[in-house]
Amino acid sequence: MIQNTIQTALTLGKILLKSKINLPKYQAAEKSVVIIANGPSARSFIDRCIETGIDKLKDKGLAFFAVNKFSCQPEFFSLQPKYYLMLDMYFFEFSEAVYKDPSLHPIAKFKPDFEKTQRMINETWQALQKVNWPMTFFVPQLYCNSYIVKNLNNPNIQFVTYNYTVIKGHEAFRNRMYKWHLGSPQCENVVNSCVFNAMLSGIENVYITGVDHDFHINIMVDEDNTIIRTESHFYADENKKHPLLKQEADGTTGKIKLHELFHSLVKVHTGYNETARYAKHINKKVINLTEGGYVDAFDRMKLAEFFSLMFK
Repeated sequence: MIQNTIQTALTLGKILLKSKINLPKYQAAEKSVVIIANGPSARSFIDRCIETGIDKLKDKGLAFFAVNKFSCQPEFFSLQPKYYLMLDMYFFEFSEAVYKDPSLHPIAKFKPDFEKTQRMINETWQALQKVNWPMTFFVPQLYCNSYIVKNLNNPNIQFVTYNYTVIKGHEAFRNRMYKWHLGSPQCENVVNSCVFNAMLSGIENVYITGVDHDFHINIMVDEDNTIIRTESHFYADENKKHPLLKQEADGTTGKIKLHELFHSLVKVHTGYNETARYAKHINKKVINLTEGGYVDAFDRMKLAEFFSLMFK
């Protein structure tokens, strides 16, 4: 009880410092949406959508919700997702000079492979410039004045700003802050932010796919205690192995330790559990369509059952 009271007080301070009051509230027209994460299992869902007929699914009132670098894939232009969301600061925190020359990014000085990452981020935004259908893009209010958001210049994309201030404290307090759009649960992963914003937008049924979350079985520790993580996605690329590094306070390159990595994973799943709790509180359904995967916060449904439900 005392800990919750302290967290409530600290959260109120964060809201005063970080959240914007009275942000315009977006109301979705659809009742059902599928959030497509980038995990390998999303391949089965996307192939089934194409086989079934994307227009047929949309005629049933289903909308697609994309994340992160999805726009770089050819499936992006086939599915034409109505919703998009990025959360990671690296998608937003860069200057015009870095956009023109990724090698100038400050992180590239201590993490050379970040130049390649920035190039992929640039390609993501360049693909979004080509969107020729109506799209709603959710952007954290911290980044609404970033260079890339202010200069996207695509009239087909409507930006919706939301407060990503992590809310902690008493349950009744958390519920009220969520309702007032003043913050959200911990979203260590972009999918959780998508689920939460979809619910706040009035969507009744939120389905998620491609949420494999098998990070913990795709890591190794090499001979000098550097953690190597293998990333895999639904699209056709080679699995990417890269060291988990960070910048130390003195500007040198440091290694992410195993306890830090697992602490981050705990935050991922704790955030999902809080979103699942709030979904039940406001009578929303969040269904996991991922074949396999390690997210256990939401009820599951097989793909065959989902597609049968769409056309019953």
